Amino acid sequence: MEDVRTQRPFGYWLKHIDGAIESAMARLFAADDLPRRGWQVLNTVSSEPVSLSRIDEIMTAFRSADEPSMRPYVDDLVRRGWAGTDADGTVALTGEGRAAHRRIAERVGVLRTQVTECLSPEEFRTLTSLLQRVGEHLDTLAAEAA
Repeated sequence: MEDVRTQRPFGYWLKHIDGAIESAMARLFAADDLPRRGWQVLNTVSSEPVSLSRIDEIMTAFRSADEPSMRPYVDDLVRRGWAGTDADGTVALTGEGRAAHRRIAERVGVLRTQVTECLSPEEFRTLTSLLQRVGEHLDTLAAEAA
């Protein structure tokens, strides 16, 4: 029998990696006083205007009972002057928001490269594919149990 103190289970590594990424991202975004979810919303609306309902749909994996909508992050982007909303609630970046997105995206790109530099491109594709498969399988199991 494996000793779980030396052979960490799958869930341990998922939590460890997620926590390490959260910490690295928090340090990266601290210069802009931007939470990670704020970055994700900024990135979501960076290519085209998006409705709040679509942002919430895209961010489903990050929503919870405590945070059912990304609305507070949209409001923060508007407060910063990085985004605006029109009458129907569609969110679009301002010129200042596009500049902020470019600046922060460059730093995020560097971090993403650093996080995965221990893997070959093929290993990264395989890892991502396997994680996606496990995630989809768990979704299927949850749907069957409901």
